[in-house]
Amino acid sequence: MPFIHVKSLPFKGHIDIQRVVEGVSRDFARDSGIALQHVAVTWMFFQEGAFAVAGHAAHHQPRASHPVLVDLLAPDFNDAPMVAHMMRAVAHSISVHTGVTAANVFVNYRQAHAGMVFDSGEVIRWTPTSWSTTHPMPLTPE
Repeated sequence: MPFIHVKSLPFKGHIDIQRVVEGVSRDFARDSGIALQHVAVTWMFFQEGAFAVAGHAAHHQPRASHPVLVDLLAPDFNDAPMVAHMMRAVAHSISVHTGVTAANVFVNYRQAHAGMVFDSGEVIRWTPTSWSTTHPMPLTPE
């Protein structure tokens, strides 16, 4: 955790989506100070023509319309400035790796509450320092 789930239209031409998700993972970890081992990124594509904005469906991902949609799920201990920083970081990274403008990335942040996440066979509680690059995350069962 955090989980970054991305959806977009297919890109016109070749894009190496594995390199994109790996790059977004590394960038997000570096820019947010969260250890890479805790960052997960997924990317799914809409079918061509299955995403309409202002009544117009597109077949491929435009640079400046039909935004790339991002669901960012992260622990509830992040304050508003950190949430804003994480949202900007993921939008910027997606822009760098895909050519879609950062202004055309829509990020929705959702909080995962301690004690309401099941991972590694346990209900997990965390502390803010457990996710940093300098402190390995201890998963503590409830």
